[in-house]
Amino acid sequence: MLSEVDVRLLFLSNEFPNLCEPTKATFNYDLLSALACEHEITVISPISWWDELRARCRHPFRPWPSVRQVGRLVVHHPRFYYTPGRLRHRYGTFLWWSLRRTISRILRGPRPDCILSYWAHPDGEVAVRLARLLGIPSVVMVGGSDVLLLARDSRRQECIRRVLQQADAVVAVSGDLADRVAALGVARRRVHVLRRGVDETLFSPGDRKAARLRLALPVDRRLLLWVGRMVPVKGLDTLLAACELLRQRGQDFQLCLIGDGPLLASLEAEVRQRGLSDHVKFIGPIAHDQLGPWFQAADVTVLPSRSEGIPNVLLESLACGTPFVASSVGGIPEIADHTAARLVPPNDPQQLAAALEAALDSPTGVAEADRPHTLQQFAGRVADLVRTLECSRTSCPESRHEPSKLALQADK
Repeated sequence: MLSEVDVRLLFLSNEFPNLCEPTKATFNYDLLSALACEHEITVISPISWWDELRARCRHPFRPWPSVRQVGRLVVHHPRFYYTPGRLRHRYGTFLWWSLRRTISRILRGPRPDCILSYWAHPDGEVAVRLARLLGIPSVVMVGGSDVLLLARDSRRQECIRRVLQQADAVVAVSGDLADRVAALGVARRRVHVLRRGVDETLFSPGDRKAARLRLALPVDRRLLLWVGRMVPVKGLDTLLAACELLRQRGQDFQLCLIGDGPLLASLEAEVRQRGLSDHVKFIGPIAHDQLGPWFQAADVTVLPSRSEGIPNVLLESLACGTPFVASSVGGIPEIADHTAARLVPPNDPQQLAAALEAALDSPTGVAEADRPHTLQQFAGRVADLVRTLECSRTSCPESRHEPSKLALQADK
């Protein structure tokens, strides 16, 4: 039986900050850091060989440790070998063999009470497989695109379906995502809707003028903010088209784009082509713990994505008292039932421009009741779920998987 302060978790996911991508999936780092205040956490976060190779070419003299201490977390970064763009339905097998030495080394110490994973495939496949070998529960947190987009491929969908059906519990960040998981044949009693929390020490209301002065932003110009990775699903082409419409209507504004990604160069070219150079500013990546003042400085946060779960960007915006305009996709409507949010269909520059114009001309605040859960509340619910699973296995010995020593030995 687990004690109240001694949950021993093994977290397994490539969605975690690393030396190649220090701002990657910071929400997972935040969750694990909050859990580590009371519980023992070990992290296995593989880095793809291709990403590492490109990073080493850019920074040939930087050290690349395979194990590092990050706050209270011990983080292992084994190399993930796979075939880029091919045999994606076999990525779970590739990841298992890539991690086997790291797993064996970690298991020489105390056995974890539960394996927590983020992203259904391939990460969740390895987590569920290892948990079944060890006879401990597994929890798979779905991210959104793994269920909404990857599952469009029939062979990948079968992998995702098998993982989620075998996991002891599936965590979804929205009711919409929970429905998608259930549609894959997962029993509803094993699907838990737990909305992510926000670190209130980093994201809280602040003085807009003071934030702008701190960031060297115009004090008297209306400011739109977008934060994320510059990939097609984020709908930045729609956003730039909407900004061109706003400019044509005589609106004076500045859009700050925070982040980077494969579309950066093409977006910069599109800004010039549309005559938006005076209205759009590429800020580049910003450390997660430095984003708070940007939300405080903005009049409106905008997120015209084509697919989402419940984006942390919007939760953090609400926590800072900043309203948002976003696409009505995924779980976003579940946090938009207040006057601080305006929703539009995806891929519609006309409606997006109209909503942004209305938000700028008729600003609204965020009521206290509409602010998101705290990070500590979210971490507490995850820990409670793990305790419940362990108690269920303790009271029902027949449901427990006995670890196979031969299977573990064969994978060393």
